[in-house]
Amino acid sequence: MPSGYKHDNPKKALVRGTISYLESQGLPVNKRAIFRHFELTRSQGYAALNPPASKRGDPEWEDTRGRPSKISEEDIHKMEVLLWDAQYDSIKLTWEGLAKRAGVTAACSRRTVNRAMGTMGYRLCLTRGCGRQWTHESTRQKRLEWAQQMLGAMPFGREDWRSVRFSGELHFGFGLDGRMRLLPRPGEKHCPACLERGVEEWPKDIRRVHAWGAIGHGFKSELVFYEESVSPNVHGVMTMVEYKEKILEGVVKGWLKKDRAQSRGGQANESESQQQPTGQPPKSMRPPSGFILAEDADTFARSSSSKNSAAQKWKDDNALRHLFNCGDSPDLNPLDAAALWPAGGAGAEGGAKREWVLEEPVEEWEAEELRDKVRKVWEGMEQARIDGWVDGMVERLMGVLRAEGGMIDA
Repeated sequence: MPSGYKHDNPKKALVRGTISYLESQGLPVNKRAIFRHFELTRSQGYAALNPPASKRGDPEWEDTRGRPSKISEEDIHKMEVLLWDAQYDSIKLTWEGLAKRAGVTAACSRRTVNRAMGTMGYRLCLTRGCGRQWTHESTRQKRLEWAQQMLGAMPFGREDWRSVRFSGELHFGFGLDGRMRLLPRPGEKHCPACLERGVEEWPKDIRRVHAWGAIGHGFKSELVFYEESVSPNVHGVMTMVEYKEKILEGVVKGWLKKDRAQSRGGQANESESQQQPTGQPPKSMRPPSGFILAEDADTFARSSSSKNSAAQKWKDDNALRHLFNCGDSPDLNPLDAAALWPAGGAGAEGGAKREWVLEEPVEEWEAEELRDKVRKVWEGMEQARIDGWVDGMVERLMGVLRAEGGMIDA
């Protein structure tokens, strides 16, 4: 026996290798003699031949390895209470300043606090029927500017918005309790009052499914599942290269070809019903393809506006007309509107928005099984509701102006 072996794992590997070699050569195998040679007891030897199965595929297994979080749940709650306080809506706080005002003593970087809190721009209660919200002054100003810009760029109102296809990433989480949810936006949290009432927070995502989709007036795309992994540790945010290849090239290009073929052949119903009088809107907002792609400003899309980005170059080369949704504004994006998603039996008043109780429990926890459940919820979005939401976009923008940039009922 070579000297220097102090741990079981190398010995067990040698045992398995020796037995495997002897069996492959058709030689007799005396397992107990091999165990003795490598200084293993009988129980240790047989344990080496039958290693425990990995638990990483078990949804009930929790990996406790790794560095603990620098910010405790108690510290996060303190900062949340502070952000929900209306007196801070006009105070320009940094993440470090927020932690200091909340009495957080742990040494944390700005990035660490940002990851834990999501956004400082707004808060919108996640509880059904609550309606409590808060919008920071800087976010209100940004929303006002965006609303004014859109009202000016869409002078024909409802008819203009009917050509917009609202798109974005959708991240779905699955829990062990038989529920599924659409992951909330960074500023969507249960308010302190609801938490004090005992509202049940989402415990943990056991699996996640990441998809991209688009909806508009008379339009709903198929979901594109762009991430193979369903691990809860995968954030699922596309890079610009992935967005260009999987979405723009893989999906949107087909829409453009179809619309342009219909336009050339005089077969596009929308083009016939949307003949505009003199006084055309700005050319940049009147797509020859018949639709405008609205992209999500809260993900990578805002950086894709750079002229040097792969996504922006593709849009320029293909003459795709597009706009960016207003950041920190889930009330202005139909994909975030709880009223458009099907009811999920997760409770009306007091339950969380965009959360569903699954009719059938998850059995295998494999990607395709989970995707089928996501597809079912997506299919449950009624086109008539989507159409009504889009037709109310002008009034929604006017509501932002009346609220001086504050959140409105979606």
